[in-house]
Amino acid sequence: MSSYDSHLRAATAVALTGTDQQAVTGSAILMGLDINDDASGNVHAHIHNGTDNTGTLVASADPSAGSHEIFWFGPNGIHCPDGIYVDVEAGTPEGSIFYR
Repeated sequence: MSSYDSHLRAATAVALTGTDQQAVTGSAILMGLDINDDASGNVHAHIHNGTDNTGTLVASADPSAGSHEIFWFGPNGIHCPDGIYVDVEAGTPEGSIFYR
């Protein structure tokens, strides 16, 4: 029986809380994200490698009013060795972070 390679695993989804959050603790591969605007038109979020908003910025989402932005970084994703932190700059985003 062959070993199960990590690059074959499905992504895991973490729901956004609408505020700043440590979405993933520890080393992870950011596979993508789906961020929905709260219909106010002012949602803006930054995704960082790390445990706060001082880590390397790896993605930014700014969906228009009532819409969403989807990012997919597959098939290999973005390595975030220090975790995945969501910094909500404005609004109350809904959606998910996808990682493995």
